[in-house]
Amino acid sequence: MSPTHEAMAAEFAVPDDIQPLIDRVHAFIETEIEPLEDDNQELLGGPMAYLDENERMLDEVHELQSQVRRRAGEEGLYALHMPESVGGGGLSQREHFYVQEEIFRYGTGHGSGLTRAMMAWTEGPAPILANLDEDQRAEWLDPLVEGRETACIGITEPEAGSDIPNIETTATKDGDEWVINGRKGYITNAVFADTAQILAKTDQADGIGGMAMFLVDTDNPGFEVGSINQNIMMDGITADLKLENCRVHDDQMVGEIGDGLPLALGWINWRRVNRPGMCVGMGRYLLDKMLTHAKDRETFGEPIGTNQAVSFPIVDTATELRAVRDMALSVLGDIDSSSDLTRLDQPQHVRRKMCQLKYYSENHLFEWADRAIQTLGGHGLMREGGVERVFRVARNLRIPAGATEIQKRTIAETLGLTE
Repeated sequence: MSPTHEAMAAEFAVPDDIQPLIDRVHAFIETEIEPLEDDNQELLGGPMAYLDENERMLDEVHELQSQVRRRAGEEGLYALHMPESVGGGGLSQREHFYVQEEIFRYGTGHGSGLTRAMMAWTEGPAPILANLDEDQRAEWLDPLVEGRETACIGITEPEAGSDIPNIETTATKDGDEWVINGRKGYITNAVFADTAQILAKTDQADGIGGMAMFLVDTDNPGFEVGSINQNIMMDGITADLKLENCRVHDDQMVGEIGDGLPLALGWINWRRVNRPGMCVGMGRYLLDKMLTHAKDRETFGEPIGTNQAVSFPIVDTATELRAVRDMALSVLGDIDSSSDLTRLDQPQHVRRKMCQLKYYSENHLFEWADRAIQTLGGHGLMREGGVERVFRVARNLRIPAGATEIQKRTIAETLGLTE
C-alpha cells in the first residue's frame, strides 16, 4: 500500500456501490496497460521518448493509446460519462469523479498517456453529442463512444479565446452544403482526430444567433492540420487547423443554427466539471511522492520529514486535498440533482458551481505540484521523476476551457456583481 493509502485511507474512501467499478478500472490498468508499458519501454520509458524530432507524438505511441482506448471500449470502461441511451456507462458526474481520480492518481505517464487513454477525454465523445439525431449518432457518435475513433473540437481561434462570440470562422450556405472557411488555434488532438467539431458563424443570421456547430471528417480536402504547437504540455498532439472552402452537408450540423454557442459552452462546461477528479487524482500522486521522499530521504542521520520545513507543506497538501475532494463530491452531487450536461442551457447556480470547481481545483493542483518539487529538491526538477510533468500539466490547466480569470468573472456575474 502506498504512503497515501496507508496514512489517509479513510479520506479517499469510495462508496460501496462504486467500488466494484473502481476495482474493474484498477484491474484493467494492471492487466491491459502495465504490460504494454513494460513491453514498450523504448517508446515510453524516457520522459521524451514518445515524441519525434518535431515534438509530434510518434505514430507507434499513438497506436498504443488507440489499443488501450479500443480495449477499454470493448470492456465498457471508455465512455462511462455518456448516457446509456447512446451506449455510454450512464454515470453521474459524482460517480465519474471516482473513476477519474483512480486513473489520474497514476500521474501523467511522462506524457505518453496510456493510462489516461482508457477514459474518454478531449478526444472522446462529449455529452453535447447526445443532441445528435439517430442517423448522425450511427455515423459520428457511435465510433467515439466505442473508442474506435477520436475527435477534436475547434472553438478557439487566434483572436478568439475566451471571447467565443468573436470567432471569425464562417459557414456559407451553398445549396444543400455549407462552405467553411477559417482558422482554429491550440486544438488538442488535432493531429490524430478522425472527426472535428467546428464552431462557425453562418450567413443565415447575425451574431450568436447565426452560430452553428459542424461535424467535419478530417480527411475532407478542405481541412488541414497545421504544425505542432510546441507547448508547455509537450503532448505532441496539439496543432492549429485551417479550413479553406471546406464543404459539408446539411446533416453534418449539430442541432440547428443558433445552437452553436450553447453547444460550445456545453462542451466547455463538461471540461470544467471533469477538472476536480483529474486534479485530486494527480494530487494524490504528488502526495505519494512527497510522503515517500520525506520518509526515505535522510539528512544528518534523520528522515527529512522530521523537519517542519518539509513536513508542514505536506500537511498543507494533505489537508487541502481532503477539502478539495469533499467540496468536489458535494458540488458534483448538487449539479447531478439540478442539471443535465446534455442541456444547451444551464441554470445560473449550476454555471457558478462549474466555474468554482474548475478554478479552485486547478489552483490547488498547481500549488501541490510546486510544493512537491520543492520537497523532492533536485529530483523533483528532473523530467524522469514525474513530478515536473504534473507541474507543467497543472500550469496548463488554468487556461483551457476558460482561464481562471474567466471563471471568477462568471462567478461574479452569477452573484450579481457585474452587469
